[in-house]
Amino acid sequence: MLVLKRTGRLGRRAGLGLWPLMTLGLVACGSVNDQGPGPNGSGGAGSAGSSATGGAGSVTPTATASQVGVITLRRLNRAEYGNTLRDLTGTTTDYGASFPPENLSFGFDNIGEALTVQPLHIELYEQSAEAVLNELFARPAGDPLRARTLTCDPSAGRACIAQTLVSFAQWAYRRPVLEAEISGLADIAQDFVATGGAASDGLKLALKGVLLSPHFIYRVELDADPTSKAPHRVSDFELASRLSYYLWSTMPDQALLLEAQHGTLATDAGLTAQIERMLTDPRASALVSNFVGQWLNLRRTEQVKPDYTIFPTFDDELRASLRTESEQFFSELLQKGRPISELLTGTFTYVNSRLATHYGLPAPAGSGFQRVELVGTPRLGFLTQASFLTATSNPTRTSPVKRGKWVLDQLLCSPPPPPPPGVDAAGVDMGAASVRQRLEQHRAKEPCHSCHAVMDPIGLSFENFDGIGIYRTQDQYGPIDATGKLPTAAGDVSFLGASELMPMLATDERLASCVAEKVLTYAVGRGFTSADHATFKAITDATSAAGKGFHSLFASVAISEAFRSRRAVGE
Repeated sequence: MLVLKRTGRLGRRAGLGLWPLMTLGLVACGSVNDQGPGPNGSGGAGSAGSSATGGAGSVTPTATASQVGVITLRRLNRAEYGNTLRDLTGTTTDYGASFPPENLSFGFDNIGEALTVQPLHIELYEQSAEAVLNELFARPAGDPLRARTLTCDPSAGRACIAQTLVSFAQWAYRRPVLEAEISGLADIAQDFVATGGAASDGLKLALKGVLLSPHFIYRVELDADPTSKAPHRVSDFELASRLSYYLWSTMPDQALLLEAQHGTLATDAGLTAQIERMLTDPRASALVSNFVGQWLNLRRTEQVKPDYTIFPTFDDELRASLRTESEQFFSELLQKGRPISELLTGTFTYVNSRLATHYGLPAPAGSGFQRVELVGTPRLGFLTQASFLTATSNPTRTSPVKRGKWVLDQLLCSPPPPPPPGVDAAGVDMGAASVRQRLEQHRAKEPCHSCHAVMDPIGLSFENFDGIGIYRTQDQYGPIDATGKLPTAAGDVSFLGASELMPMLATDERLASCVAEKVLTYAVGRGFTSADHATFKAITDATSAAGKGFHSLFASVAISEAFRSRRAVGE
């Protein structure tokens, strides 16, 4: 049985016991300065002074306030909660799926300030805890998943109950547990038995207390001085949780927790070794489904509803294939260390027979999705995949404005400003005119020109692809005109279609910095401002030195001070 031991000074952290569940909504609204009352009303805080393991009290001279922003207390989002219950108890039920969708902030669903708690959450936490423990206790005595948690017979007395709680709670809290925490939980079980209840039911009640604790539901990080603006490194166990939820969207495994216990995770070499191990682990697929799924808008494919009368070939099988194609495409970029630029210029993709027919490609050999080369076809990189093209279209037609705006916002971090108040499409002929002609009329209006002059050429470059990503050379108005000009520092550069635009965007200096910003936002769980540009530059420089691959980018983010440090108070 793994038993974690705290290696630094405890300080006032002993005041953090089992909080009442109803305090969750109050805690979620603030930043992590004083973490809230312990069972006796004492304030929770980090370890006082320095720690040999880089804990809450160790100040890192290289970290600056501009690199380390304030991060609010982060609740596990629905994906993280479901994954954590799975890895903690062995359940095959995704309990997170029953929770309401998260509020999005900065394009992601794991931003601390947006992860509030509603009454429905509290009901679902209790129901999920009850259900997953009933499932665990219903397993036969010899079942390995049951034996992993229930290591002895609770009827043997308090010692067995405490042993079981220590084993379970250290995994659930992602850190060593304190004697006071276990004692309080064991009291719950014994009080239940004293009133005539079964010992197993009393233990189940105590374990339920673990699953309803903020130390399980939240990712708690502490500050030695809740009033200080100075940045400091997070503790080893806090760093282990940051790393695990960033790369795997779940709790740390035994290897990572042991590294935290031994203090090696606080070193550059130790952290780098764990990053490399975790990025090559199958659980890193969570980066694709959760980070990439939101950044590249792949989740949107589940919601789009193309008009059936115009796009009769679009069905649920195709819908699922679109997302799988893009996920497998990105997975290769990650696992093979391909350059970031290949997101736009990759000459391969993954198709099954359904998607091959949709694209007009030969049916792949074998079943399922197969890697195919695209040289000699009009497709190049992610932006010519039907997941992007469908998600940025209207139900009845393409939308060059949506497509252009998405590229500026998600890939170049240069979103156009919102339209001035009162501006609409009045005066634009929406009748017998191509999309290009309609946009030219719209751009001719002075309030609209500045924004659309940048968006429209990018979006129009994809007009050879219809509203569900089928390649075409003409529409009902005649031959497609996909020419355009891209503004650059050296002047406007002309291009013809997406195949010529993609290499231009791939060499845009804004791309690497923008991707770094998106990754760091997701990894740390806060938004970034112009004050953080130095951080993005440091990450992109490190990525460039390592070959500018997605693998090295994810690693560079995790080794950065912005990821490894925190501060209690903002400017």
